[in-house]
Amino acid sequence: MSEAVCFCSEDGLKVTVEIAKCVQASAFIQLDIFQEYSFNAEEQLIFKIDFHTLVECLNMFEASGMSATVDMRMQGQGQPLLLMLEEDGVILDSSIRTQDPGEIADFSFGDDSVINKIILRSEFLKEILDELDTTSEFIGIELSGSYPFFRFFMSSRLGESEYQIEKTSDMIEHFDCKVRTAFRYRSEHLKHTIKAIAVSQKVSLRMDEKGLLCFQCMMKMDDGQICFVEFFCIQATNEDGGLAVIEPADEYTLPEPF
Repeated sequence: MSEAVCFCSEDGLKVTVEIAKCVQASAFIQLDIFQEYSFNAEEQLIFKIDFHTLVECLNMFEASGMSATVDMRMQGQGQPLLLMLEEDGVILDSSIRTQDPGEIADFSFGDDSVINKIILRSEFLKEILDELDTTSEFIGIELSGSYPFFRFFMSSRLGESEYQIEKTSDMIEHFDCKVRTAFRYRSEHLKHTIKAIAVSQKVSLRMDEKGLLCFQCMMKMDDGQICFVEFFCIQATNEDGGLAVIEPADEYTLPEPF
């Protein structure tokens, strides 16, 4: 996760990072988040940047405990990203080299490829992930239109454990299960979602028939604006402990998904 790919368009900014082509995380910063946003290019601007350098520059005033104003500019493809941070009259200028983005893995869902989707309150999902057996190499996720509905399961040298959630639980706002699915994912991959889930209000969990899993975290800023962070994770292969179960299931739907 040393590099990030930035997508700039008239709709806002998206920053994407990947881990070994197995996990992809994207932060969507929409127009309403910015105090001022100007995009003058004829087409989307895409570039690669050193992620750690970008974060270090943005956090230069973090120790003061105050929020700095950030001005980001770029003249065009191949040009450096210019940052100016200002706090109480103190100004920090940075210039970060950009590169061609190269090949970017496509983790997006195709049309009508999502077979199961649930939306739940984030604090509940965070509690589950925090309590998972950290010695387990894999975490299983099962979705079904009948009992046990929504289940996390794992096994390790300490034994087996699982967490079950009824589809009518107060923590679940939307439950749409067309097919019973059960897939395993590497614990080290899913742990990357925990920080985003912890600061979000809702999480949309989607899955396709190949086991591609997506966590979309909805976050509300201090001024009431909404932004999203999205994680895609591929299932573990059968060779390294994967499990694939796909069966028809009864559909049960609650309204108002996001």
